[in-house]
Amino acid sequence: MESQLLKTGGILKADAQSIICRFPAPRLALSTSLYNGGYLMAEAVFNHRLNLFVNSETDLPGGNLGDYLALVATDHNLKRDCTTGLLTSAEMHCRGYYASTYKNLTVEVVATAGVDQNAARAGDPACYYEDNGHYHPIGGTINILAFTNANLAYGTMAKALLSITEAKTAVLQELAISSVCTHTSATGTGTDGVIFACDTASPLLCTDAGTQSKLGELLCLTVKAAVKQSLALQCKIDPRRQGSVLERLKRLDIPAASQLDSTPDSGQARLLLAMGQSIWQEYCWGLIGLTELYQFLQLLEAPALQPFGSRLATALRAKTSALMQDLRLQDGTTGELFPDY
Repeated sequence: MESQLLKTGGILKADAQSIICRFPAPRLALSTSLYNGGYLMAEAVFNHRLNLFVNSETDLPGGNLGDYLALVATDHNLKRDCTTGLLTSAEMHCRGYYASTYKNLTVEVVATAGVDQNAARAGDPACYYEDNGHYHPIGGTINILAFTNANLAYGTMAKALLSITEAKTAVLQELAISSVCTHTSATGTGTDGVIFACDTASPLLCTDAGTQSKLGELLCLTVKAAVKQSLALQCKIDPRRQGSVLERLKRLDIPAASQLDSTPDSGQARLLLAMGQSIWQEYCWGLIGLTELYQFLQLLEAPALQPFGSRLATALRAKTSALMQDLRLQDGTTGELFPDY
């Protein structure tokens, strides 16, 4: 088992199944877990990898998620009522770690991250409906353990979770990770979890953890660094891969029949695909109208941009027609998705 001293106090131990962080004295933790979730004076927190497939929560040892995590705590000699933990399918050795310090303020983050199967954008169609604990799980979760040596009130802890969540979403935006359902920019996965702990015995009192505070800044920078590390290790997601022609075509959801997937990975192709993605997204969000979209497609057909420009324009015209047809089938209208202003 690997061992590491935490800069904010305590010790981290990790093996193939779990990351466990034990504190020298109880810390105030705010957890999104079903096991001792909410506010808790925690002696330890953990992130655990589920290495078995279940069809419903009742298939878990213990019969439900909370009791299963309680069993994990017992297996590691942790007090059940003084512990909270998260569950994931990500590998523990692919964790990201980062710490940031400003003067006497320190923030520390350990993250595991998987997004290949269930990256989603807020508002996407649901993947499951929970019915008395029955569901169909999908792999992929961003779990964040965050710590600070500062003393925070309950409200400040809750504000910190907002900053942590915004930072996670910023990572997905910066890496251009798309929803597997709608191919729009992802904001997380459907199973993400956060545990944030502070030191209530510390003389360093912070009353704000929003993104414009120094604590919020450190939280965001540290979360972003740790999540990016984990995504690179777990999913091989990094800027170089995400900027390639192949990944750009996936994000635009271009059909294989367009033959664009055989395009060499050139600077011109990446640039045109970047513009195409931005224009298409703005059209779907209602920021530009259909006429403006078609004006862009005509620009793609300029002689200097051939042959790739015309192929991309043809593919985007096909996407537009398919989208408009879907809307007609849904509501019986024949109008544009977003008429001109």
